[in-house]
Amino acid sequence: MIDKLEKKFGKYAIRGLMKYLIILYAAGFIINAINPDLYGTWLMLDIDKLLEGQVWRIITFIIQPVDTNNIFRILLTLYVNFLFGMMLESMWGSFRFNLYYFSGIFFNALAIVAIYIFTYCVLGSGISYPLDLTYLNLTLFLAFAVTFPEQRFGFGGNGISMFMIVYLMAVALDVAQAFAVSPYSGIVTLFTNLVWVAIFCLSPKGKYLALGYLVLIGVEVFQAFMSGWILGVIVLIAIVFSMFNFLIFFISLKKKGFAPNNPARRMFQQSMRQQAARHSAPRGDVNRGKIINIYKPSDSKTMHKCAICGRTEKDDDSLEFRFCSKCNGSYEYCSDHLYTHEHKT
Repeated sequence: MIDKLEKKFGKYAIRGLMKYLIILYAAGFIINAINPDLYGTWLMLDIDKLLEGQVWRIITFIIQPVDTNNIFRILLTLYVNFLFGMMLESMWGSFRFNLYYFSGIFFNALAIVAIYIFTYCVLGSGISYPLDLTYLNLTLFLAFAVTFPEQRFGFGGNGISMFMIVYLMAVALDVAQAFAVSPYSGIVTLFTNLVWVAIFCLSPKGKYLALGYLVLIGVEVFQAFMSGWILGVIVLIAIVFSMFNFLIFFISLKKKGFAPNNPARRMFQQSMRQQAARHSAPRGDVNRGKIINIYKPSDSKTMHKCAICGRTEKDDDSLEFRFCSKCNGSYEYCSDHLYTHEHKT
């Protein structure tokens, strides 16, 4: 199904989608800093206002307000979302990543409608819950975990970087401010930040990001139910709907050969480890705060080179290379990307 859609509409895909989404998030930060009420008054997906004719809210709710209490955390979130999005797009292709994210936005809108119906049935009056894209962005963790299960991620490495030190100082400030509000808020904030520290500073493998996602979601659900069962159900609805696009694409990607237990995926990860061992000086130095390790290609002459991942026959003897007849030019691809790349026109 997705293959047919890609053949028909693939040319309309937005390349580098995360760059434009980051601009929207930055706009949300500015709007919230200037006027915190502007989003709720004119931009959020309010069902009652939508029925009154304010149809622009179907689009403008994407410009979510951003909390200004911790600017470093905001920049970190934008940075991580950008890198995750660009890596997934490079592996899946622009069309599939566009479809993944836009379908997530669609399900996010459906969640707001479902919450409105739920509150109308329970309270007698529907509530347009100001749901942002936080849960959708967290599903990027799951997508990364499935697509790159063995890839190392984080600010760690062979030493402690200045970026890591600044991050830990920001975390300490965040926890101190939370304890100043209340011991309960401080404990929850401390626990949540310990999860983020484990993710960013210990450089875990990609598959462990799924555990981080589950812990963070678990804290969200726990806090919501502590505030009341209605709020707890609302948060559960938002989380379940945010998972729909991941479940659809997990099934699709598993059929396409991106599942962790697929032999081609294991071969790819093995070649990455061999390449890492062969080249001790990574181009993206993790000690300078880079999140994804990108290794230098071999300097020796090769006969074949994949236009997507840059691997050659010297990286893995079992790799097969083919030229694509649909691309405009002489582009050669490895067996992993021959049928999944975006055709160059």
